Amino acid sequence: MSLRVFLGLLVITMLASIGALVVVLERPVTGPLRTVDEPAFPTLRENPDAVAKVVLTGPDGTLTLVRETGKRWSALERYGYPVDADKLRALIVALADMRLVETKTSMPERYARLEVEDPEQEDAKSRLLRVESADGQVLAEVILGKRQHRLTGNQQAGTYLRRSGEAQSWLASGGVDLDTAIIDWLDEEVVDLDPARIGRIEIRPDAGPGYIARRDEPGAPLQLADLAEGEQANDEADLSRLAGALGKLSLEEVKPRAELAWPATEHTAIATSFDGVELTVRLAKVDDEPWAMLDARAVEPLAAPPAEPASDGPAGAADAGEQVEEVTIADDESPPPEPLSAEDLAARLQPWAFKISTTVFDRLTAPRSDWVEDSGTS
Repeated sequence: MSLRVFLGLLVITMLASIGALVVVLERPVTGPLRTVDEPAFPTLRENPDAVAKVVLTGPDGTLTLVRETGKRWSALERYGYPVDADKLRALIVALADMRLVETKTSMPERYARLEVEDPEQEDAKSRLLRVESADGQVLAEVILGKRQHRLTGNQQAGTYLRRSGEAQSWLASGGVDLDTAIIDWLDEEVVDLDPARIGRIEIRPDAGPGYIARRDEPGAPLQLADLAEGEQANDEADLSRLAGALGKLSLEEVKPRAELAWPATEHTAIATSFDGVELTVRLAKVDDEPWAMLDARAVEPLAAPPAEPASDGPAGAADAGEQVEEVTIADDESPPPEPLSAEDLAARLQPWAFKISTTVFDRLTAPRSDWVEDSGTS
């Protein structure tokens, strides 16, 4: 081998060695990999029932959820409107169930790869979650990052996280559904009248003639009640859409009525059930968005109330394959709540105005001409 060839191979070997050294030095892990199996939030796991406040900070801003009484929670950023208690409960249980599995980087310049950077940083994708008790004790505070969709510990997914005040980041088993939009945490159901038990609906548009649809018994087809001579319902007149608009009516936004600039002209829909509930829905466009204000009152029932429904049966059994005991939150031992009375429904609805879907708005403001045509007789 000539000296020139030998020197060339020596240079190539040195360059390869330097490259390998650079790769090693740039690895995000600052210490030896460590695997564990321990609760991510021991204080929360010991007493999940103590949670009285949840504060979430993310790219969409800050959301503060507070417990009022019993199972009732509210969102401070939405004037104290009720929160979906079941969704919040699932969040607390999932957080308490998380277990640390594997150490990750402790280098701040590498946090963004796992989305566990400080949330106040520009363009941060991380989310800060703080859980407190009623006396202000912090039960858990964590920066949550990317989800890992592979087997992690004994669960099918994991989450990268960094506990507040710590440099070390972790892969933890499990994860939480952490919507950062305030509206996603609200109790979205405005009202849920059984469409088949609505006996009468009166539509009063802001212009043009109004109309009434009614039925003689629950489940019977709705019929127009004010057809004039020479008129008939058209072939496409599906009046069930009127009643269906008030079944599981959901909000898209909510405000106190006093905070909304309600226009002078409005549509009105008045639905009366066979169970003695009259619901008045006032509808208007505010800044070209569909809004509604609802009021309920008790009236004389149109028919006897239905028989008690049959039980749906026992809830499904827990997964027997879990290796770690799951956290549970104590349930009230009281029986399931009865459907809201007209008085309770009125108290729940009265303070609020609700942004609703365009579909529901259009149904409840449909003009009489949508349902009626000339019968061809004189």
